[in-house]
Amino acid sequence: MSLRSVYQLPAYYATLLLFGVCGLELSLFGLLCSWLPATDGIERFFQRLIHRHFAFFHWWCEALHLVYVRYEGFDRLPRGGAVLVANHVSLIDITCLLARILEAVCIFKPAIRRNPVLGAAARRAGYLGSDLGHEGVRSAATKVAAGHLLVVFPEGTRRPPGSTLLPFKPGFVIIAQRAHAPIQLVRIVTDSDVLTKGRPGWKLPRFPAHITVTAGPLLAADRTASAAALSAEIEAWFRSPPAGDPACTPLAVPQSSD
Repeated sequence: MSLRSVYQLPAYYATLLLFGVCGLELSLFGLLCSWLPATDGIERFFQRLIHRHFAFFHWWCEALHLVYVRYEGFDRLPRGGAVLVANHVSLIDITCLLARILEAVCIFKPAIRRNPVLGAAARRAGYLGSDLGHEGVRSAATKVAAGHLLVVFPEGTRRPPGSTLLPFKPGFVIIAQRAHAPIQLVRIVTDSDVLTKGRPGWKLPRFPAHITVTAGPLLAADRTASAAALSAEIEAWFRSPPAGDPACTPLAVPQSSD
């Protein structure tokens, strides 16, 4: 065992344990509050609670010199009434976003609904399953129109190691068009393989991990344009290498004036 592993391996396992314990605490609290009505206020309360947990989690990761996250341009993010679209590198992506965003609704995989660590709190926060079809699109558009910020990974899953960006699913454009809301692009870049697809969770990744989360253009979801065409333009932006400030990379879709 290397000198590096003597410290990083127990620190990494302790961090995974912390994440699980905090998640179980959140879910238990969500179950205890299951009798409360699913109002907008209750959902926003749980969104803020999840935000605080992830903010603490990333404070812990940085204190242990495991993960450092740098945010660029997040001061100009819309507070709500928008669809935030990000590429999906690893499981830590959503924690990076929600650690910085006070209130947000997410679209999650159906398996998370039954997950004892994440399920109950996610349901109480108003998160939506990706298996809900047209009903899910309507529900998501209603939430965005009501002023919620919706976080979406259009790839649908993490990309396999060594692969390029996975094809985008255009549902996020349809949601934005129905809600008359803009689309905020966010690019996530990392130099580590922490919690990437196909890597065993118990295996020590490359630490310290450095993650950069950059706010890109804010785009108007033109209702007269094809959802597939807009999705393809946005996907092309994510495929283009960031040159200088990624937010300045031009797109052939209209910019939002919001």
